[in-house]
Amino acid sequence: MHPDIVRLLVTGWVVVLLLTGVLGATAGDVSLGLLSLPGEEHPDVPMDSAPPVLHGGPQQRALADPTLASTAAKRQQLTYLIRCALPADVALYADIEGERFTFPGSIGLAPRWLTKALTPSEERWVSACLLAHVNFFGKHIRISIRATNPPVPELEASDDEKKTYTIAEGGFFGNLFLPQPVAYTCMGARTRAQAADPILQDRVCTQATDATTADHKHITRCYFLVTGHCGEPASFTVDRTSYSEVIYTYLRPAQHD
Repeated sequence: MHPDIVRLLVTGWVVVLLLTGVLGATAGDVSLGLLSLPGEEHPDVPMDSAPPVLHGGPQQRALADPTLASTAAKRQQLTYLIRCALPADVALYADIEGERFTFPGSIGLAPRWLTKALTPSEERWVSACLLAHVNFFGKHIRISIRATNPPVPELEASDDEKKTYTIAEGGFFGNLFLPQPVAYTCMGARTRAQAADPILQDRVCTQATDATTADHKHITRCYFLVTGHCGEPASFTVDRTSYSEVIYTYLRPAQHD
């Protein structure tokens, strides 16, 4: 693993109890890396300051440790993490200096995380989701996220979405919860016209650079290791580990009118 991937993605390994009670299979702490993402590709989620919803709407649960949301950077990290991990019917909140910050779930790749530790597969799905949302420039660009045999409906694209988001950017996979996090990407198949579309100037995490690791693997500007083309099955096996938890991103052409 290129050492800069840790500096780019992980601000520090900390002990996290997200909810009142235990976030794990048994009583005790669960170790979780808070991620420092340079950007993400959906509009900002407003931090709701309303009281918890008691009837209808998402079930709101308090963070057991409000200090996890004590700064703007930490709140940004939690926004992405919870959005990927928890479903839309759950939201977590923290009261900081008289202000309530709410972090809604959305995609739901690890819904059991409220009561149980992540399984290895859930770690990889959540990691893939987080990696897919990284933007090197910190820009907010809408993307379509999809998966083969999607584990949740949110990774299934509608017919209209497929017609609108037609540029296959690439795939993202890895595991950011390991003591040594790993982050990989494969390159999507594009026509010559698609490869020249300006939208790809704002999304560079799948594009190989001249930089390589010690074992000659190409890396992107986001320090993800490039494993090959997404159409090649071998691209999803790295260091004898095979990954089936892959999230693919599709972009809307910049000149779509």
